[in-house]
Amino acid sequence: MSTSSSSQSSSNGDPPTAAMIRMSAPHGYYEYLGIAKRPDIDPDEVNKRYRKLSLKHHPDKPGGDSETFKVLGRAKKVLSNPKLRQQYDVLGLDLDDDDEHKLDEAEGEDQPGNQGIVHEVASMALTGILQVGIRTLMMGTISVIIVRYIWTLVPALGFLAFVAFRIYSSSAATSATLALTDFTSPIVLGAGICIMYSSQNQWAYFWVGESAVIGMFVYNSLSTLEATKPLIIGIGVFSALAALWFRGKFWNYIIVISFEAFLAIFVAVAFPIMEMVLEAVVNEKLKKVGEKIRVHHQQLERYYAAKAKADSK
Repeated sequence: MSTSSSSQSSSNGDPPTAAMIRMSAPHGYYEYLGIAKRPDIDPDEVNKRYRKLSLKHHPDKPGGDSETFKVLGRAKKVLSNPKLRQQYDVLGLDLDDDDEHKLDEAEGEDQPGNQGIVHEVASMALTGILQVGIRTLMMGTISVIIVRYIWTLVPALGFLAFVAFRIYSSSAATSATLALTDFTSPIVLGAGICIMYSSQNQWAYFWVGESAVIGMFVYNSLSTLEATKPLIIGIGVFSALAALWFRGKFWNYIIVISFEAFLAIFVAVAFPIMEMVLEAVVNEKLKKVGEKIRVHHQQLERYYAAKAKADSK
């Protein structure tokens, strides 16, 4: 905010004050508030220095300036907030252009939205793996248990009939046009379950029924996508290949579910480590950039000091 405030003053036609220039310099927040750079800064010390300087720069005071006062407030917030101070120390400059209210929401605390792209990718991947794992478990329950016994088959078919009835009654209550695809899921699942139950000793027919059930599970998982012909063909091929692997075998389902559990654990453990490594690499690069900026700033200060000395002679 310090660098952006200086540029705003210049763009408005008002030259930046000496205080703004000092605070815009590398590590200028520390220098202008007279606080030594260290990891354990006491917020009370920052507030004490801020109150003293705010009396000087308050817009209602003689010689005060609103932009300088705003930058001074930002300096207090950054040096009082451990996370913001750590980010400031990496480069030596405050490049955050957000408004004051973003800090007011969680001053002194980590803000939950700043987790990074790696965290977002990890969350999406973990959610997807867990959803696939749950569907695999459901599919395994159908193939290994439900279709094996009549006392488990009948309740399952009754449940699917109830789902179909609810779909019909909901559409009738809202006077909505009922499409054939609305009944596709319970009908195909019921048909697949019946085929699997009646052909437990006939592998080819059991494979057809299991393919239909797997395909319906996959189709329901991708219900947000448009049901195009390539998508339907892809689901059919995948379902047929998956049924070739599973074949209603308990241990085949256990292997797949175990692999999915391993992936979930790997994502939950590895991605945070990757995020920390990436953050460390980025911070190291920024530190090098900050060093170059500070060296350049010192050279400019020496140049202008020598020029002012030469002009005064």
